[in-house]
Amino acid sequence: MSLFTLWMIVINTTFWLVCCFGTAWVVHKLLPSSIYEKMKWLFKERSFEKSFYRMIHLVKWKDKLPEWGKVWSFEKNHLKQELSLEYVNRFILETYRAEIGHIGMAVLGFACVLVNPRDSAQMAMICSIVNVVVQIPFCLIQRFNRPRLVRLKARLEDRNHL
Repeated sequence: MSLFTLWMIVINTTFWLVCCFGTAWVVHKLLPSSIYEKMKWLFKERSFEKSFYRMIHLVKWKDKLPEWGKVWSFEKNHLKQELSLEYVNRFILETYRAEIGHIGMAVLGFACVLVNPRDSAQMAMICSIVNVVVQIPFCLIQRFNRPRLVRLKARLEDRNHL
């Protein structure tokens, strides 16, 4: 293996680590929670989504993908134990953050073309497209979970008002 190839491996590995972990960090640590209220249109459930999720059998595979809530001090597995309005609100916020984070990773991944030599642009573009494909299931899981959580939140609010 040439020194150039080794150097390109280091550069690309660093790029993808910074792209993915950096985006997640920015979304969780730098973006204020209030920004998601201004983006409600993006998070709104679309009419075709439920049937699409059934078609792709999302329920069967969604829990098999890696989940990083622990890194950001949030455990989605606590829903059954901590059924409180505060917990459900935090869970909904985490779905916003995760969806924006994965969209950001998908878009920023195209900068891979910029860190590679021109003669490797095709390879970098393929990597960027593969990255988009990898990010899509994570966005779908957030979009699947959020309406259910919003309905749960409404039921908890109704119960608290009684």
